[in-house]
Amino acid sequence: MDNLREIAIEALSHGIEAVLPEKCISEYVEFSGKLIKIKNFEINIEKYNKINLIAFGKASVKMTEAFLRNISPLKPHNGIVIGTEKIETTNFTYIKAGHPIPDKNSIKAGKTVLELSETANASTITFCLISGGGSSLLEYPKIPLEDIQKTNEILLNSGANIHEINCIRKHLSHIKGGYLLKKLKGTVISLIISDVIGDSLDTISSGPTYFDSSTFSDAVKIFNKYGFFEKLPLSCQNLFIKGVKGEIEETLKKDEFEKSNIKNFIIGNNFKACKSIISDLRGKGFNVLYLGSRIQGEAKEVAKVLGGIAMETFNSNINIEKPVAIVSGGETTVKIKGNGKGGRNQELALAMIPFISHVKGIFLSAGTDGIDGVTDAAGAIVDNTTAIRAEQKGLIWENYLKNNDSYNFFHKLNDLLITGATGTNVADVQIFLIK
Repeated sequence: MDNLREIAIEALSHGIEAVLPEKCISEYVEFSGKLIKIKNFEINIEKYNKINLIAFGKASVKMTEAFLRNISPLKPHNGIVIGTEKIETTNFTYIKAGHPIPDKNSIKAGKTVLELSETANASTITFCLISGGGSSLLEYPKIPLEDIQKTNEILLNSGANIHEINCIRKHLSHIKGGYLLKKLKGTVISLIISDVIGDSLDTISSGPTYFDSSTFSDAVKIFNKYGFFEKLPLSCQNLFIKGVKGEIEETLKKDEFEKSNIKNFIIGNNFKACKSIISDLRGKGFNVLYLGSRIQGEAKEVAKVLGGIAMETFNSNINIEKPVAIVSGGETTVKIKGNGKGGRNQELALAMIPFISHVKGIFLSAGTDGIDGVTDAAGAIVDNTTAIRAEQKGLIWENYLKNNDSYNFFHKLNDLLITGATGTNVADVQIFLIK
């Protein structure tokens, strides 16, 4: 089992390395003479009298540093970076803001970005470096800070998926849902590391530089689906009531902007990470069953599906020769009912125990950003000895699962996966190795 753990952790490491900002930027961006090339798109920089840079998200600092290296000696005239770690570039404005709940610095960041956008004109090019986490880090809400914080807290604990959560967030903001794009004049080029299933441009960081296909009415349907409308602050409730009536401006729609001056490039995503993991495991002799990068749903329910597939594979009811590596990616959700500590990856691993107990192998689930929930762990690892080791310590895993207390369960077994902040974010990956 120790050997399998080392193999799985090393494969995870390769997956994360594949989507590090410096690697993604270097693969897609180059500057030569007067041209900036992004993929097959060329920008003649001499057409513009001003270059602005706006970076936000968990990978903002590393993306900015890599971007500046790749366009050197060219330098933006103005730069704003919003993230969770300090940037060394001294001539840019840097704001460390709140995540996963917006704070006063998130609003300061939003105000600063909107002020910069007002300086743009037809001869300005603005580069936006966007990564997961931007929905919280960059905000300028239509309701008071304490109300937007309470609303986010309810959303994150509701069991709603990221598309649903960001649908609501977009309609509460003066930046999200294309509002930033409305403000920016000239050319806008966005380089994006996606943490969203399906890489939906209107969902990543709540789509500040892309049109929004959702409406106030769609958001209300989500409230009704999960039944938490009455729990929301009154300012939030009133805003959506007015929005449905058409008394508040909708988010940016497809026919409202000049598309020729707007380009969005996905330079890193979950599939890119999974592809690297698969390559690493195949190189170590595993036959790989790839389940895709769109795994979603309640963590406890997803465990039943992944666990069932693993048991069928181990019992040779799925036609693939062992040793087998089952690889998947995506983002599960957790509906909080207890008062424990954990994250969606740890909860998924905990819920996998009754299945992996019947399989000779190990299972790992981790956030590629190195942060699972509000813990210092990226995720957790379980194997077919986990239940036995827990019993020997007097730990009843079912009770920890009911209390959403996966972190403390795995901490006592020394099975937490600690990577530290990775500097990137492309959602979660799961690796199941079967002897």
